[in-house]
Order: sequence, then structure tokens, then C-alpha cells
Amino acid sequence: MKIIFKFKRPYSREIFVAGFHGVGLVGHIAVKHLSRSCETIGYIKYREMPPVVAYEGDRLALQAEIFSCDRVTGVVNNYGINDRALYDFIESLADWVVSGGFKMAVLFGGLDGRFKRSPDDLLRVAYTSSYIKSGFPLGDSKRLEQGLQIVGPLALLLSLFELYDFPALVILPYADKPADPQAASVALEHFGRLFGISVDTTDLKQLAEELEREYNEMRKQLEESKREESHYYI
Repeated sequence: MKIIFKFKRPYSREIFVAGFHGVGLVGHIAVKHLSRSCETIGYIKYREMPPVVAYEGDRLALQAEIFSCDRVTGVVNNYGINDRALYDFIESLADWVVSGGFKMAVLFGGLDGRFKRSPDDLLRVAYTSSYIKSGFPLGDSKRLEQGLQIVGPLALLLSLFELYDFPALVILPYADKPADPQAASVALEHFGRLFGISVDTTDLKQLAEELEREYNEMRKQLEESKREESHYYI
């Protein structure tokens, strides 16, 4: 499948960020929040894009947008990734990051809160071998325990970065809700401490509520569309 990257202007190549629709929507909420304080500088186009679009403020939010500000450039998938396109999309994304001159990648995801050891136990991290060899910061981060797995597009992207010997860190806070803005704020605050980047997380709860409403509406519309299509075959 052909994946096309289009850019409106130059962008920072220091830290690449991404997150997906996983546990607690943490990865998506965190990256969506970062994107709102940056400029949309490009997009990714592919055949199996979700057939959804909606207004965000005074502009249309497209399926896969590239944003950038200061030291950070990232990709936000506003409507998820079609399973049929998953591998091609993630592989093209990894190739772009590795060949594009980025210094490192920071990815966001969530962990099931049932694995939390104590109330003060907030997150775990995972990283590629190259991240450690390059001497990038970990702070007081605890590594993901053996036996626990990362799954989905986050796992595939991290695997490709390991194969490409590229420095990548995954920040995984524990999530207790279907859409967990508190977990996303934990991830972003940890990111800010590690890399000296100021991130204001005060409006994350509102963002999570907006996203949850949007996803519920999209699911409802897709279910109705499937029911309508099925009538043609009765």
C-alpha cells in the first residue's frame, strides 16, 4: 500500500512523538493534547484511511495529521487506523522517522490499572537498546516488568525502531478509565521532566470528554451504516 507524506513547511527533527487508541486512550489523548499547542504542518494519506472527518474549531481535522512546534514533531491519528492498513502505515511512519534525521522518538501508551503495585506507582517505560546506548534520559523511570506485553500499533512501531537500531522511549502510565485524562497528564508531565519541555495539562479532562463523545458518535454512525448496508442483501 502506498503511504504519502505531505508537508506545508519545515519541521523540527529533534523529538518525534506518537500515540494510539490503546488502553485508556492514553496515547491518543497525550499526543492530541500536544498537537493542540502546535501547528499542523502536514498530513499522511493512504487508501484505507477511515472515512470520517469533523470540524475542530474552525478547521477540518483530517485522518492523520503531522504537527510541529519547538523541539517536537508528531503524528496524531484523529480517527484511528484501519486494521488492513496498520502494518503499511506503521512501517512507513518508522521509515520516515528513521531516515528523516530525528534524534529520538517518544511514544505514549497506557497500562491496565489492575497491574499497579501501589497508589504511588504511576507508570512504567519501555525503550529500545539504542535509547540506552545513546545515553538519553530515563530519570527515575521503572522499566515494564517481564511478562507484561505492549500490543497494537505501539508495539509494532517500537519493534521496528528496535530493528532499525533507533532510539525510542515509550511512556506507559496506568489507566483506570475508558478515556483517562489523568493518566495522559502523568505521561506528559513525565515527558516534560525528562526532556525539559513545559507541558500545560490543565484542559486534558475537557479534551478526554470531547474525544469520548466523538468516538461514541462515530461508533453509532458506523453501526447504523452497517445495518443499512445489510438491508441490500436481505
